[in-house]
Amino acid sequence: MTALSAATLAVLLGASLAAAPAQAAYGPAQPVDIQLRGYSGGYTTLVGRLVGSVRFDDGNSLYRLDLTLCRQSSYTSTKLTVTVNGAAHQWYSREDGYRPAACGGGHGLSGVVNVDVPYAGVVQNVGLVYEGLHFSGSTATPVSRSAFYDNPFN
Repeated sequence: MTALSAATLAVLLGASLAAAPAQAAYGPAQPVDIQLRGYSGGYTTLVGRLVGSVRFDDGNSLYRLDLTLCRQSSYTSTKLTVTVNGAAHQWYSREDGYRPAACGGGHGLSGVVNVDVPYAGVVQNVGLVYEGLHFSGSTATPVSRSAFYDNPFN
């Protein structure tokens, strides 16, 4: 019985010491700063701001978003669409009340997206399309801007 107990213990101990799966090694953070503006009557209105960074892993199948979506004067919640290699992959619309200084102070709701996003193929680039709605009197005008980030590992 002692030999059986020792063998069982050795198997369990060996299983617990098995190598953990490899973790992604991220490259340098690529800064993101997109400001949405609306124009009417000679005035410029800050509609929304997206700030943070995009990072790519060295395995080419994962990217990381560390972003704050700042709703400034957008009539509706701002929306972020993420594309990978030119095709829509994810979208976010967040308002959790967190208001960092990066949003430019003032009032308005903001949200944070901190996420590792897996992708089934090779990530060559990530695009961010940020959208808001500028309201001026009786006219609502969609406002959007985009930026693209190349994966430095391919």
